Order: sequence, then structure tokens, then C-alpha cells
Amino acid sequence: MKQKSIGLFAATFLSLGLVSAGSAEAITFNLHWTGQTLGYQVKGSFSYDENAVPGDGIIRENDLTSFDVAFIDPDGNVFQEFLDNHLTSSDFNFNFDTNTQEILQTGAYDADDGISIGGERELGVNFFSAPDSMADLFPDDDASPHVHLTDWANDFPDLPRGFTRGVIDHLDIAFFTRTRAEVLDDPNAGEELGQFLMATPVPEPTGILGLGMLGLSALWVKRKST
Repeated sequence: MKQKSIGLFAATFLSLGLVSAGSAEAITFNLHWTGQTLGYQVKGSFSYDENAVPGDGIIRENDLTSFDVAFIDPDGNVFQEFLDNHLTSSDFNFNFDTNTQEILQTGAYDADDGISIGGERELGVNFFSAPDSMADLFPDDDASPHVHLTDWANDFPDLPRGFTRGVIDHLDIAFFTRTRAEVLDDPNAGEELGQFLMATPVPEPTGILGLGMLGLSALWVKRKST
């Protein structure tokens, strides 16, 4: 088996570039998250019409014009991706505050302040949020909002599991108020807190291919190939 480098979502970004060259309405953000235990990554992009933002400033599923996401293993290989995920998953939940440019992700997976992207919950590879700690993992009663990357159906049995203390094994996890040492129950693991899923604005293109080339360079990753 060998590896080759490809541009993630090449066709999608090029298409966005062509559209944006003739219109200033579309606004695009890149997505990025790194897991707290093994360093799995979530990368992608989403876009919406900046002239059709709801009054409360929150972009939700029905406001999106695109949403593409890929899940990446600790070696940097894409193992699954979803194009137009907001149209293809019945469990999809995404809420973006345009005022703070933050993705809401401290609530339950199906709440207005939570997230669920990727495959179907309990059936596929899914990235989702939860508001509290799981299975009495910590000695105190403080809420511990966190996100998981979970291979529910074990579709990728060769991938390492980075968090096995809960009810189900997860590929990776990120607790926003717990250190890596606490999460792994290992005092030598470090004091880093888990990372939120981040949104980074993509500058408007200066030419017909501007957005496409920027998107490609920003999300250039390795992918497994036989």
C-alpha cells in the first residue's frame, strides 16, 4: 500500500471559486479540530449566504449552502469524508454564531447549542457533542462539555481507539474543561485542554480560481491508496 497527496474537496472548492467570482453573497469558513488523546483530525468547510443570515445571527442546517467534512487518522490519512453532509445525514446538527464566529458545541448532539456531523449516530463515523461527563469518569459533579469522534459500527477496526473509559470506545475525544492528564487518567499525560471544532474564515478570492486554490492549499492532506 502506498500513500499519495490529494487536495481535499477539490471539486467543491473550485466550484465555490467560480460562483464567488460573480457574486459577493457566499461566505465560506474552513473547519478544523484535533483530538485530545491520539490527534485525530476533523477538516472541512461550510458556506452560507451572508445576505440571508437569520435575525439571531445563528446559521443552522437549513441556512447552509454547503457543508463538507473529512475525518483524518493520527497518521494524516483521510479515512472517511462526507460531501454536502447537511443534505445526506438525518442526524446532522450544526449551529454557527456569526457574531462571535464560533461553532456551538457544548450542548447535546441534537440541541440548538450542540453538534452532530458525519455519519448517522450509532451507525457510522460521527462527530458529536455532549454536555456532561460520561459514566462518572471524574470524581466531582462539575459539568464537562465535550465532543467525540466515534466509529459506532466499527467500520474501521484497524484504527486505534484513543478513549476507552466510557460506555463505548471512541476514536478520539476533547473535553473543554478537563486536562489531557485527567482524560487519560495519567498524571504524566499533560495539562492541555481539549480543543473546540474551530471555524476560520476564507478570504474572498481575488480571481476566478482564488477560493479554489486557497481551499486546496489549506486542506491538503494525505489519503490512503492501494
